[in-house]
Amino acid sequence: MFGLEITKEILTPFVGTLLVLISAGVVWFLKLAYEKHKVEVLALSKFERIFANNITILKDNFDFLDEWISILKQNRSYSVHFRSYYINEKETYKLSNLNLINRILSINHKLRGTSFDFDNIYKSYWDVIFRIDSIQDKEKREESLKIYHNTIQSRLEQIKQNYKPLKNDLIDVVALVRAVYKVRCHSLFGYISLIFFIDIFPRVTKKSIEKEVIILKDNIERKEKGMK
Repeated sequence: MFGLEITKEILTPFVGTLLVLISAGVVWFLKLAYEKHKVEVLALSKFERIFANNITILKDNFDFLDEWISILKQNRSYSVHFRSYYINEKETYKLSNLNLINRILSINHKLRGTSFDFDNIYKSYWDVIFRIDSIQDKEKREESLKIYHNTIQSRLEQIKQNYKPLKNDLIDVVALVRAVYKVRCHSLFGYISLIFFIDIFPRVTKKSIEKEVIILKDNIERKEKGMK
């Protein structure tokens, strides 16, 4: 009996200390999960705004491209300043959805490539135009300008074919961002996903993404019609 009392005296404070440590661990875990959840939700909101703006910028730049082609057909030179896309990859470190991260990095790569193509062809265009303008003979200058404008027009027509695929890619990314955002806002502060590293319920599904795509395309169509 004496031995049991000693054991009880030793175990009681030990169990109490253990419970305190477990409680502290649970509080720390919940706080960490909440902070990660809050940071990710803010990052998702930021990406939605970024890519929504990039859809508008994409349209503006390809509208400039159409204007450029129209001016070239008149054998006149064209001056424009193409808009730059918003590229943010630092915020991807705050996301937990690997599919979304890969899609963001992929579309950013495509946007960079598009900007490079536009800037490169525009710079090259004016380099050649300045050289053509230095030709003294008027007839030769006009003929050289016409030939070069036909060449540039052909290249711009090829680049123009990239608009719809890029627009659809951007819409798909925004739809995925929205679908992930809605899951994050209803996933008990991300506790479950933090434990199992996947979303248990609700989850991002193909159907939820397609629903967002339909909404986005409808909004863009109504906005573009209102601008005309």
